[in-house]
Amino acid sequence: MKKLAVLAVLLAAAVLPASAETGALKLSLWDEIAVAVPSNIHDVKGVDLGIASKTSTLSGVQFDFLFAQTEYEMNGVSMAWIINLANQVKGAQLGLLSKSDDIIGAQLGFVNLSMHSATGLQWGFFNQAEYMNGLQLGFVNYAKSIDGLQIGLLNIAENGWFPAMVIVNGRF
Repeated sequence: MKKLAVLAVLLAAAVLPASAETGALKLSLWDEIAVAVPSNIHDVKGVDLGIASKTSTLSGVQFDFLFAQTEYEMNGVSMAWIINLANQVKGAQLGLLSKSDDIIGAQLGFVNLSMHSATGLQWGFFNQAEYMNGLQLGFVNYAKSIDGLQIGLLNIAENGWFPAMVIVNGRF
C-alpha cells in the first residue's frame, strides 16, 4: 500500500501543471461534486481520484470506482472499476466497461467500445470499433472496417478476409 501511495505522489509531481489554470489533484465524490488543487475541476493535469468523476480534459491519471468520464480530450491513463467513458483518449482506458469515441492506445476491460476509431489494442471479452487500426484480442471482436488483426472465438470485420471468422480475421 505504501508503494502505491508513493507511486501516486510521484506521478502527481511529475505532471504538475505549469499554471493555476488546470488542477493538479482532483478528488471527486460524484460527477462534478469535487475539489481540486488549484480549484479547476474541469481541466486536470495530474491525478483525478474519486468514486465517480467527470472531467473536460485530462493529462495524467484518472482513477475512479464507478465511472470515469472525460468529455473532450484525455492524455494518459483512465481507470474505473465499473464504467470508463471518454470522448478522445490518447493513452489507456481500464475498466469493466470502457467506452470512447476515439482512442489511440489501449482499451483493457471486459467490454471495450470505440464508437468511431481505435488505433492500438482492444483487449477484453467483447471489443467493438467502427474503424480499427491495430489488434483486437477477445472472445468476440467486431469492426466495421479493420486494418490489423482480430484474435478470438468470433471475429467480425466487414472488410476482413471474411465477414466473420473463428480464431483469426483481419486485413492488412
